[in-house]
Amino acid sequence: MISVDKIEVTLTVPSIEETAAWYERVLGWHGHYDVFDAQGRCLFGSVMAGDIERVMRGEETFKGFNLSRLPEAPEAYSRGCAHCSALIFVDDVDAAYARVVEGGGRPDSAPENQFWGGRVFSMRDLNGFGLTFVQQVESVTLEEARRRHQDALTKPR
Repeated sequence: MISVDKIEVTLTVPSIEETAAWYERVLGWHGHYDVFDAQGRCLFGSVMAGDIERVMRGEETFKGFNLSRLPEAPEAYSRGCAHCSALIFVDDVDAAYARVVEGGGRPDSAPENQFWGGRVFSMRDLNGFGLTFVQQVESVTLEEARRRHQDALTKPR
């Protein structure tokens, strides 16, 4: 087994600036712009919840996404090609849902309790990437989760 300390995901998007603005508006995260081309377009940046200065000093863990600009023209990007989804663990999924709706985001549904003890809602970001917000609200054994799942499958609708 490989020991893993941290994993960061980079989303390739047609516009880092527009993507960061969406995450700022909908989630209240902060956009950071790091590398620019000769025309002043951002080529690499990030969006995150938290303080970038504290992350850079190693005082806080990076909680967000790196962003890389699509190498070809933005019109070549197909929103249907966004095949990345992320689980974002929060301490209050209902508050996260309210923030998303207030910011103009469009969740697939309101938060719902799951058989495995989580409470979740999902949505797509500006570029079609899947975001699922998760709050663990109950500790459930594997056996109990399996039983609940089976019960849900056999329950009449």
